[in-house]
Amino acid sequence: MKSVHIFILLSCFFVAQGLAQAPDKIIFSHQFHLSEADAECTDCHGKVKNSLDATDNLLPEMETCYSCHDEDDTECSLCHSNPDEAGLAPRNKDFAAKFPHKQHINAADNCLNCHTGIDKKTEVGNFHVPGSATCTNCHGAADFKEEQIKCLTCHDKEMDFEPSSHALNWSKDHGLNQQIGNENCSHCHQASYCQNCHQGDNLDSEVHPLNFRLTHGSMAKANKENCLTCHEEQLFCLDCHQTQMVMPKNHSYVNWSNRIPGNGGRHAKEAKFDFDNCMSCHNDTFADNVCVTCHGK
Repeated sequence: MKSVHIFILLSCFFVAQGLAQAPDKIIFSHQFHLSEADAECTDCHGKVKNSLDATDNLLPEMETCYSCHDEDDTECSLCHSNPDEAGLAPRNKDFAAKFPHKQHINAADNCLNCHTGIDKKTEVGNFHVPGSATCTNCHGAADFKEEQIKCLTCHDKEMDFEPSSHALNWSKDHGLNQQIGNENCSHCHQASYCQNCHQGDNLDSEVHPLNFRLTHGSMAKANKENCLTCHEEQLFCLDCHQTQMVMPKNHSYVNWSNRIPGNGGRHAKEAKFDFDNCMSCHNDTFADNVCVTCHGK
């Protein structure tokens, strides 16, 4: 307990002597300079016009600030939280080294197209570095395996492209991950990459759950568009249902069909109500084998 008291006393002594000061923090508001001071991004970050490498220091120097602020009348505390031990603004270290600002600033109408949200910043800290989703807005998605060279235009070939979520069991779990929206696969993968494994006629456990043959009907009714992302042709469904003689549940109802003239049973009423639904299965080929049995040619 005595040592704790000594530590507290020494800490108070150093603080009183001004020896324990908080690290300097740059005071700067992008929001103020862009909206109220009516400054352009290149007024402060002028070096971006000729920068061909992301390692270039594109932060403004004090001389840049003095182009608007009077050097003699401006207090250091305007920008520094600890002017006695003034420091430099932190630099971002998470970037693609071969990124050419010069090329992009000439092609883009506004810096905010990539650095979205920086115009709302009131403090220094969040760099608003664009992610791969922003890049694909202009460059399109690159197939991770087949067209990785497109990524290497900016990224170093030694870097690890795969996100942290792509663990050892990723090939098994990635379908669930995509459904719940944790990853946007299209940032890196084109549809052709998925089709290398998912050919549309594969119903084994690696693509669908083990009991999918029993449950896929209800899933298809709830989200048919999801099925159509792979199974583009409806003939895929018909080939299986017809050969296996799998019929919709209502086809087993009593009086689904009969030969009473002018009646026809429940199937006739449903056909009048939604004939397109009938034709989704009873196409010309199927009708020749089933429908003509009662209806004739």
